[in-house]
Amino acid sequence: MARSFGIVEDKLREAEFFLSKFDEAAYLSSEGHFYFSAFVSAARSVTLAMQASLSGHAEFDDWYEQKRQLLRADALAPLFVEIRNDVLHVGTSPVDVVPPEHLKDFFFRSLSGIRPRHLLILPDIERKERTLLVDAVETATSYFVSLVSLVHECYEKFKRLVDGKWHFTTESFADRGLGIDDALVELGFPKGWLDTKPDELLAWPILRRDQPGCLINDIFDRHLGKIIASPDDV
Repeated sequence: MARSFGIVEDKLREAEFFLSKFDEAAYLSSEGHFYFSAFVSAARSVTLAMQASLSGHAEFDDWYEQKRQLLRADALAPLFVEIRNDVLHVGTSPVDVVPPEHLKDFFFRSLSGIRPRHLLILPDIERKERTLLVDAVETATSYFVSLVSLVHECYEKFKRLVDGKWHFTTESFADRGLGIDDALVELGFPKGWLDTKPDELLAWPILRRDQPGCLINDIFDRHLGKIIASPDDV
């Protein structure tokens, strides 16, 4: 199997945790800045962990290069990379900072009772010389959901590499010209241990019974309404 994909799962769950804490934090609070900083750091680490886990597999490298180009063209991904760099290397946070040109909008929203819990300034995609005052939690959530979608697509495409249950399937080993004896050796059993078992199809579910499946299906379900099904449920 590939290097543990658990590092990706952990970073995605970490990012979701800090995003929820950021949403709960009070406006202009130190906690809000701390949680936002932690969120952008964890979120940025998701794709880095994905590369660390699967880099070197030719099919993944080709797939990820295509996704990298899409991320560069995305409205939010480059922005959050820049924010993360400022937070990490400079120590500045853009949250709840209202520049003079947006004070009128800020006061209007406050008086109208529609000011978001946290604020963020974004470039105006249509008019690049201008910026927009936006809801920081909604914007961070949109970015996070795009990461969840990317991880789900990666999981679905490379599940025989990253999912223990999908790894131990006939198809997974057959793709590499291997069989159940090789799966037994990988699990520490002696080769030929199942020679007395006539039905190999019954053996595969037993081999993967104690293997971990997708450990972030709750995140996929919560944000995408999707999960990675087990081979025994398909």
